[in-house]
Amino acid sequence: MRRVITVVIALAAVAFFFAATVAWLRPSLRRNDLVFARVERGSIEATVQANGTVVPLVEQVVSSPVEARVLRIVHRAGDRVHAGDELLQLDTAAASLDAARLTERVAQKESEDTQLRLRLEDSVANTAAQLEQKRLDAQILQYTAQQKGKLGAEGLATQQEVLAAQAAAKKSDIEIRQLEEALVRARRSAAAQLSASSTDLGIARRERDESRRQLDLAMLRADRDGVVTWVVPDEGATVRRGDLVARIADLSAFKVVATISDIHASELAPGMRARVKLDEANVIGGAVSSVDPRIENGAMTFTVALDRASHPMLRNNLRVDVFTVTGHRAGVLSAQRGVLGRRGEDYAFVVRGDELVRVPAQFGLAGDDRIQIVSGLREGDLVVVSDMSDYKDVARVRLK
Repeated sequence: MRRVITVVIALAAVAFFFAATVAWLRPSLRRNDLVFARVERGSIEATVQANGTVVPLVEQVVSSPVEARVLRIVHRAGDRVHAGDELLQLDTAAASLDAARLTERVAQKESEDTQLRLRLEDSVANTAAQLEQKRLDAQILQYTAQQKGKLGAEGLATQQEVLAAQAAAKKSDIEIRQLEEALVRARRSAAAQLSASSTDLGIARRERDESRRQLDLAMLRADRDGVVTWVVPDEGATVRRGDLVARIADLSAFKVVATISDIHASELAPGMRARVKLDEANVIGGAVSSVDPRIENGAMTFTVALDRASHPMLRNNLRVDVFTVTGHRAGVLSAQRGVLGRRGEDYAFVVRGDELVRVPAQFGLAGDDRIQIVSGLREGDLVVVSDMSDYKDVARVRLK
């Protein structure tokens, strides 16, 4: 009995040693060190993340209408201005001289047009008077020819006198037709000359008006209320016509300009919904309004129009995260994203009693905070969404 008891105790001790050693070698984790998520059924949106910058929705660009020298800068960058406020003063002496020259040219053209109109009216009037006089003469000659004809029929006038009177009447008719045609030509010529003169006068007036308009614009005033974001830095600098001299931003409404990797170029299109994340508690909805087709340094740019463009937390040049919705599915399984599917893993660790079991899983649409579960997991499963890359080759892990 003593030998049997000794052998049993020895075997029990060896078995206990091996059991304890195996249990000690199995990896284990504490629950408090892990982050879990519940698999639920619902809707999910696929998003791509971009880096965005808040910019004013409307920004007025002020350019110089003339070539001039900056005399004085009235408002500097950061100053708040109202519509009509003067931004800076330009030396407009040359532009003023040009406007005065064009004004004198218009006056000269108007004088020439008036003189031409008087000459043409006088010429047409003289031709019309000659025509009326010739018509009176023709009536007299017609009457004389009729009288000579009657006298000739009664033998009181010679045949030569009758023929001479008839010839004079016909000649008068021909002269009348010639004067009528001359009058028509004179009127057409007058109309053409007056039209050309009016055209020249109109061109001169438009040049004068444009010069005056440019001179008025050279006052460089703000068109709207806003804040000066940039202005020519140095007084005395010379600016050419069309050069940028100031920018005025309306800080009552904003939009977002975002950049994203060019690998997502085919996924973006105007009209897509987007979410702009200001901080953890403030997210503003919006839509992609435009996509710049140019790609620079592996990145492309797009613009997001905000649903609440006047949100109180929006600030000029504020950095934000932009999530563009590229897909949507309803009635699917999903879980909090965490690290699931982030590095192309095709597995997940699921809680089964007091241990974690590594199960194969297939993932689908990935949103900014949730990911679709295509297969491998069931509704209600509790999965680990924290980093488990150190246990990717382990089938089971004990929970403590």
